[in-house]
Amino acid sequence: MGKAKVKAKAKAKAKAEAEVKKMVRCDSCKGDCCTGIVLDIPKPRSLEDFENIRWYLYHEKTHVYIDWDGDWVVEMDLPCTHRDKRTGRCRIYDSRPPACREASSAECERNRDDARVRFRTVADYDRWLDGRRPAGRR
Repeated sequence: MGKAKVKAKAKAKAKAEAEVKKMVRCDSCKGDCCTGIVLDIPKPRSLEDFENIRWYLYHEKTHVYIDWDGDWVVEMDLPCTHRDKRTGRCRIYDSRPPACREASSAECERNRDDARVRFRTVADYDRWLDGRRPAGRR
């Protein structure tokens, strides 16, 4: 391996280690993952499917995004009733459900943004749709 490749590899490793050090760990967080629900939804294929996305977005505190794998997701800002409002900690930690138990820092939204495209409003969604329609159908 040449010197340039060794240097590049060392630089990439150092960058990855720095990213891990910057990650927010669960034990130092205020329970951000407990402030909403994230559900996979089917990729829209029909006009009705696309209208259902609009329907989601008509609701307050509801967003839709397309992740980096092309999967569609609806996200609702609905805090868990067991999250302590003052500390952000879980009041039923020892008996928390599997979805909470399986959460990890590596998947935390504070450590990475899964959204390739995010729709916070119907207007965001309509602009995205307009950019995908053939020129004669806009």
